[in-house]
Amino acid sequence: MLLFFLLHFAFAETYFEKANQLYDKGNYKEAVRYYRAAIQEGRYEPFAWFNLGNSLVQLQKLELALVAYKRTVELMPQFTKAWVLMGDIYYLNDAKADAIVAYNRAMELGEDSEHIHYALAESFFKIGDYTLSQKHFERVLHFNPDRISAWYGLADIYERLEDYEMAIQTLYKAIDQSLISDPELYFTIASYYQNIDSLSKAIVAMEDGLLIDPQNTPARRYLAQMYIKANSPWMAIFSLEEGLRYNKEKSSILVDLGQIYFTQKRYPEAFESFLAAWNLGNPQGRIGAENVGHAWYNMGETKEAEVFYKRIRDKQ
Repeated sequence: MLLFFLLHFAFAETYFEKANQLYDKGNYKEAVRYYRAAIQEGRYEPFAWFNLGNSLVQLQKLELALVAYKRTVELMPQFTKAWVLMGDIYYLNDAKADAIVAYNRAMELGEDSEHIHYALAESFFKIGDYTLSQKHFERVLHFNPDRISAWYGLADIYERLEDYEMAIQTLYKAIDQSLISDPELYFTIASYYQNIDSLSKAIVAMEDGLLIDPQNTPARRYLAQMYIKANSPWMAIFSLEEGLRYNKEKSSILVDLGQIYFTQKRYPEAFESFLAAWNLGNPQGRIGAENVGHAWYNMGETKEAEVFYKRIRDKQ
């Protein structure tokens, strides 16, 4: 009887240790088999269930992993890490209420980390509890003021509450307190300023963002439209021409320039911009060039119009 017990103990230990070795080598499928054998033996059951869950996560079998973590906390209710990982799976499965329960239990057991506060902040945000979401985002930033996503999270809360001034203050605070230089912060600030009809401040924010990322063509084109709205077409032209230096989405910038010149009835410049865009493969360039020819023709300038039409036909 004693010999049987010793053999029983040895096999249980061997299964568990072998499973750990396989896990460390990345052989998760085989590790699952050995963890299950260790569970059957019962010697390391709570830890074998937990490690089984970890292996199943690596194999992307999240529902089975969740079962393993639940069994872990049934056997060892104080197993904090298992509660956290349960919360993570619920979070990934968009079961935010269940995730909150699991994370809160982990916090009751002493867990206090950037990870758990961020997950709780996102979960509370999803269910519309902005007060608790704000509390946890702020706790995240206590751990890591450079976590830009947490700053954005706070700003999103204020945006949902239509408090754009606070959203703007939050993102400027992020710029001041973090070490990360992110142009998107300025672009987002610009959008908030537009929501409160402060176009001049929105333009300044866009310009600040482009100083960090001058090759961001969508932002540059958006800034040009803001200048047009502010009755400063010459600044729009200046910004777009500056963008041509970087050879990014050049044909789109040329179309934008052509449209501004066309609106100003600067037809020769509009035509050259549209034609250049067409030569770069943008079909909007041909449409714009033809519109220039039509404009000349409608003004009775048939000779000039024919010159443009010929250049369109020759694509030069």
